Amino acid sequence: MAYMDLWSYRSVAMQSLEIGAAPMSRDTFPVWAGVDDRMKFLLGYAVMAPSRHNAQPWIFEIEGQEVRLYADRTRSLRVCDPDGRELVMSCGAALQNLRLAAAHFGYATSCEIVARPRDDLLARLRLEERQAATQGIDELFAAIPRRRTNRLPFEVREPPPGLVAALCREAGAEGASLRPVEDPQRVAVAELIGEGDRLQWGSARFRAEVAEWTRVNTTRRGDGMPGYSSGMSDAASLFQSLLLRLADSGPAEASRDRRRALGSPVLLVLSTRGDETRDWLAAGEALERILLEATASGLHASYFNQPIETAGLRARLREVLGETGHPQVMFRLGYGPEMRPPPRRPVQAVLRAATPEPPPAQPLATTRR
Repeated sequence: MAYMDLWSYRSVAMQSLEIGAAPMSRDTFPVWAGVDDRMKFLLGYAVMAPSRHNAQPWIFEIEGQEVRLYADRTRSLRVCDPDGRELVMSCGAALQNLRLAAAHFGYATSCEIVARPRDDLLARLRLEERQAATQGIDELFAAIPRRRTNRLPFEVREPPPGLVAALCREAGAEGASLRPVEDPQRVAVAELIGEGDRLQWGSARFRAEVAEWTRVNTTRRGDGMPGYSSGMSDAASLFQSLLLRLADSGPAEASRDRRRALGSPVLLVLSTRGDETRDWLAAGEALERILLEATASGLHASYFNQPIETAGLRARLREVLGETGHPQVMFRLGYGPEMRPPPRRPVQAVLRAATPEPPPAQPLATTRR
């Protein structure tokens, strides 16, 4: 290929990253580019991770073959996530995507979990030697841009046989545990979901926070929740933010979510043994791995985190489930309509210049993947 052809190809590939669209083919990986461009290319997949209210609360630094992942506290949700638990989980999901993207494009990685509260550094990931990707990695990678949160009703048909057991194994491999909510527990869990809805939506502060992250369907913002994510028309989305602030929709939300929790083909709770920053990060990595496995099988997911986010209800949920660990996220899986992709900020918006590293703290864990 001629020099001008390479330059034109590079321009097209990098422009696609600027608008948040990451190319899928291995042929598009910029092996000819500098390490910074290669890292930015891989981060185009990291930023597709899920996050509460689509807040995208992550920051990355690139230095040589290393990417450092930080929590972005300026995007924290102070009402529904005052401890930053779900914020860190979102960062864990982004880290999982980054690992999968590197593996798909032929790189082994080493990952050091740091979780240093002092400067919000969560992890360092390094590209290592070249290696061939496996079919399993390729299938998970292909699911990254197809994964959606689906808030619409699901069909009643069951997922493929053995899928839930496979998801439970995936969670265990990532340092978390996943359990289905069995029929005898469903009614009690559904009641906790409804109670969480009534408490959350009855709070003007909670409704204002949701409204702050609600977007019209024609938004040019790269974050937040457009009305189409909940099945709204363009006209309805124009008034949604105002209506959220004015009306207590708790009873209606509780009735709908209780019905969906009871009728969902699969209702799952992801837990961790501990309940600290490193556990939240592991929960986020496990969750994204599970969601991608489900997406690869044609399923969608949405969340019932009300009992986990509401003071007092989380302990009751543990008791109902007989869970010895700490519930981090509850979600349903099922078949549903295809959803439009949510907005995403470009890679450049979540990058900052690398600063000199302070003397290294004792890492909490070091893994090689």
